[in-house]
Amino acid sequence: MKWSVKETASVLSVFAVLVVGTLSGPSQVYAEEKGAGSAQGSWTLVSIYNEQDGKKTDVFGPNPRGSLILTPGGSFSYVLMRASLPKFASNARLKGTAEENQAVVEGALAYFGRYSMVGNKEITLHVEGSTFPNWDGQDQRRLITVNGDEMKMVNSTPSIGGGTNHIILKRAK
Repeated sequence: MKWSVKETASVLSVFAVLVVGTLSGPSQVYAEEKGAGSAQGSWTLVSIYNEQDGKKTDVFGPNPRGSLILTPGGSFSYVLMRASLPKFASNARLKGTAEENQAVVEGALAYFGRYSMVGNKEITLHVEGSTFPNWDGQDQRRLITVNGDEMKMVNSTPSIGGGTNHIILKRAK
């Protein structure tokens, strides 16, 4: 039997819908069963500080910027940065001076990957890629508390090499 282009396209469309439905459905149910429901969504950074030996330090300076996105399917993307980073005099990302490059490395952190929840109090970020390459392929555990539109996160293994980071995020509108 020879199918027309229209019939082939119809069959492929139905197949694509079935595949997408099969792949996305269980992931969302699994995430909800594991307690991720209240944490899922888009979040905006409010504050982040590091506490070490009784001293608090603003990791990304005053008024940091950033976002955390947790999808129902278990993917995440996290970006943190200073309120302002220096513009490169060359206007070319690959031609920054040593000082410009250092300011960006110290003032920004981004990573992405998959996440899993343990109840609704702990999240493990399975880092696939990061601007801090030591985290690539690593699992990063965070304690979280979600109260309405606010998430508090505690990171006992921060990229700065010590202390504990305390992060507050608000649900993006």
